[in-house]
Amino acid sequence: MDQTKEIDIDLKKIFLMMRKKVVYILLFTLLGGIVAGCFTEFFIDQKYTAKISLYVYSDMNQLSTQSSISYNDYTASTALVKSYLAVLESDAVLDKVAEKVGLTDGSTIKNSISTSQDEDTNVFYVSVTTTNPKTSQSIANAVAEVAPGEIARIIKAGGANVIDYAKEPKSPSSPNIKRNIFLGLLIAFAVSFVYFFVREAFNATITSVKDLEREFQIPVLGTIPRLVATRDKQAPPTDSGQIAPPEPPVSMKGDA
Repeated sequence: MDQTKEIDIDLKKIFLMMRKKVVYILLFTLLGGIVAGCFTEFFIDQKYTAKISLYVYSDMNQLSTQSSISYNDYTASTALVKSYLAVLESDAVLDKVAEKVGLTDGSTIKNSISTSQDEDTNVFYVSVTTTNPKTSQSIANAVAEVAPGEIARIIKAGGANVIDYAKEPKSPSSPNIKRNIFLGLLIAFAVSFVYFFVREAFNATITSVKDLEREFQIPVLGTIPRLVATRDKQAPPTDSGQIAPPEPPVSMKGDA
């Protein structure tokens, strides 16, 4: 049966070693943020989102200022919203929108359009996201012009009125460069910290007497200091330029 040797991780030693790596961790973290920011700025296309909002009614009488909206009318209008959203994303409506903005068919803008609804209300939104702010505005307003008539033609129940038309977006909706830089910093910090931690935790190199005692569970009786080797000094040259021979050893015995 194979025996595995348990690795004793000295957390204090690892902490002290990690302190020496703080500069490397910070540099790697900073580099991660710079790379994330540059990649976001130069390699990811900026996108602009334009939005319109529409109000759904179940009865034409709701448009009269002299009549109040009953709970049943409100419930019916809210239920119609899901049907209207499905119609808006149909090829029949998108083809007419594409034709209005000078495109070939609705498939070219289908992925650019998204819809949403305020919870428990009869108001819904249509968002258009493209790489050009004017294009996003044009398509969104084309939806606002085409959708009410097509909804009434297809569903033949209730209707929709435009609340807000789209305005040209002044700033991109994506990518979020601040968020990407933060994620780059966070990921780089985590990767560098884990790398140096694991490296120090599983480093079995013995660097001190304490490491030796902990590894072999025996006391150290003594240590040998590190000796620095030096070259033997040669005798100084004589007047003739030749190196004088070494002097003979002095005898410790007395004269006979």
